[in-house]
Amino acid sequence: MGISYPERGSEIPLDSNENLLLPDDYYREIKDDIDFDLRKYPSPTSSELKRALADYHDLNQEQVVIDNGSDAILDTVCKTFVSKNGRLGYFHPSYEMYPFFASRNDRKSVEIPLKADFTMPTTIDFSTEVDTIFICSPNNPSGLTVNREKIVSLLEKAELVVIDEAYAEYSKEDNISFLEDYDNLILVRTFSKAWGLAGIRVGYGLMSAEKGVEYLENMLPYSVNSMSSAVALSALDKKSQMKKSIEKTIEERERLSERLEDMGFNPFPSETNFLLCKKPAFIDITSLYQELLERGVRIRTFEELKLKDHVRITVADKETNNYLIEQLEEIL
Repeated sequence: MGISYPERGSEIPLDSNENLLLPDDYYREIKDDIDFDLRKYPSPTSSELKRALADYHDLNQEQVVIDNGSDAILDTVCKTFVSKNGRLGYFHPSYEMYPFFASRNDRKSVEIPLKADFTMPTTIDFSTEVDTIFICSPNNPSGLTVNREKIVSLLEKAELVVIDEAYAEYSKEDNISFLEDYDNLILVRTFSKAWGLAGIRVGYGLMSAEKGVEYLENMLPYSVNSMSSAVALSALDKKSQMKKSIEKTIEERERLSERLEDMGFNPFPSETNFLLCKKPAFIDITSLYQELLERGVRIRTFEELKLKDHVRITVADKETNNYLIEQLEEIL
């Protein structure tokens, strides 16, 4: 899939999977809360936020690392824990950046095709094909999760399993408990999705204490600025608002999925804040995108062959979803 960066305008952004259901009060309260000294350097390792996240996930502080967005975590994980002669396997279609991280760190990457229904392949050859696996679960763009049995199978065979959990808060699956038994597991999370804070660029990794120490030795110091740390800390104190927004998102996701199916779309089961849908056979994907754009709505389309007949739609609030449904009904 080619990486594209759509122009930002006044359209309703149903293409970028931001949390559109957090109340304005959430952001106002964060702005009122934050306090930091502009004169001083931030903590080199975001120590206060590190302690708060360790408490939030019931882990030791040494098991938490914080960096400038989850992309920085994934990049540093690749540099630190994937050997020069290693083979990094990633599933496709999935998050587009995994082979880029491998390439920029001079590591070999191996694309592992997902099945036609975007589920995992039955077998992976760890003896000759890959030794490290990057997984996006729930997956972007399908919205599907990898079940615990499959995760265990991968952990038992791979040297390292990295699970990109950008949408974990929307999912019923919880992989954190695996950290107690598997030191070859790294979980990567972000404040950009469920927490609604894409603008602060804060991501974090959960791993064994030993790996946490090694990660710190390879990351850039001061990578998270004081303002971003303060905002993330304030958000953690408002987790009840975040969780309420997730409940509303799931409720709207199921309603929107049913309405889209009634109109001839084929939405995949999702444990995220978006729906991947196969379009109705009678409409052209480019025409659909342009028609919606003219009506003030941006959705995500794909050039990738496996996804060329699909659209990805971010779940919004009820009023916005109703507007989308009305526009689709007129177009179709």
